[in-house]
Amino acid sequence: MSSPEPSTPTWTPGDFEHPNQDLRRSMIIALVFAYTLSTLAVVLRILARKVTGSQLFMDDYLIIVALIFKYACSSGVVVLLFNGMGSHITMIPAKNLAVYFQLGFANNFIYTGCIAFIKYSILALYKRLFAVRHMTIAVNVMFGFVTLWVVGVYVAGALLCIPTKKFWDQSVEGACLDPAKFYYGLQIPNILSDLILLIMPMRVVWTLPIPKSQKALLSGVFLVGGLTLIFDIFRLNAMIRLVEQGPDITYNQVPVIVWTCIEAAVGITAACLPNLRPLFKLGHRNFWSQISSSKNVSEISDRTLVGSTHPGCTVTSTITSNHKKSDSYTVRQTFEMPRYEDYKDEKAVERV
Repeated sequence: MSSPEPSTPTWTPGDFEHPNQDLRRSMIIALVFAYTLSTLAVVLRILARKVTGSQLFMDDYLIIVALIFKYACSSGVVVLLFNGMGSHITMIPAKNLAVYFQLGFANNFIYTGCIAFIKYSILALYKRLFAVRHMTIAVNVMFGFVTLWVVGVYVAGALLCIPTKKFWDQSVEGACLDPAKFYYGLQIPNILSDLILLIMPMRVVWTLPIPKSQKALLSGVFLVGGLTLIFDIFRLNAMIRLVEQGPDITYNQVPVIVWTCIEAAVGITAACLPNLRPLFKLGHRNFWSQISSSKNVSEISDRTLVGSTHPGCTVTSTITSNHKKSDSYTVRQTFEMPRYEDYKDEKAVERV
């Protein structure tokens, strides 16, 4: 006669063979969301350039680099899923646990690189759109601030444990920094810089000679980046809670990684949104026909301004010969979004 089936499971919920599926499910959803949203945003941004017939600008190249870092970060999370994420740390084989912590060590650098290039892209966009002295100075100062933050995080990350191997092998003699202090040092400058990036264009936008409703709409486009700021704060809170929950990192770390994936994806999307305007202005024309015909836009003479996309007005005129070539080139690029100096010189252009 066979023995009765046990009424309780013979495995520990969250062990290596039977990881917590609820935790893993939330991680997989965040991964799919991050991959899809960030990729779609960058693809639409490049497509918008195709529609306007313009070349890629420096801010476009920088956001592509950020997307590459994002892919690297998310791919690392996929590896974590197969090496103990959602399992209790005491149940994970030593070789898998070493891989888990090695990826955790590398992620400090990959995540920081992704966020830095998102910020660089936004700053390059501001410099291109708002060609006024105080904005140029502000962009240069913020570029330096972000660069110092990256250098600081990379140096601190490299010295988290001395020797470095102790980070993933606790049997090695040495010492490690307090992780809570490292997390504060990582996230507080990140949150501060995001807040400054949000308010930087507001002064310029609200001095433009356009209706208040359009100023509010344009401000809203830039303020979408505030979502990134919110996720920054959630991520910092999750990181501090992780430290307080004890050493079972592989089981408790899921919320931190979820917020990390979402923060970077939303940051890339927010950086791309101001560049997607041409895709919403295709009108009644067929989408693919618009893309095909846009090839001819690049052949327009530098001396001609056709269908300027200044909010609230459409201008068709010719720039006089005393305008510099660089100025006419700038005006031609306003199919995407007008520069501040274009608004300032709008009346002069219309009088010609």
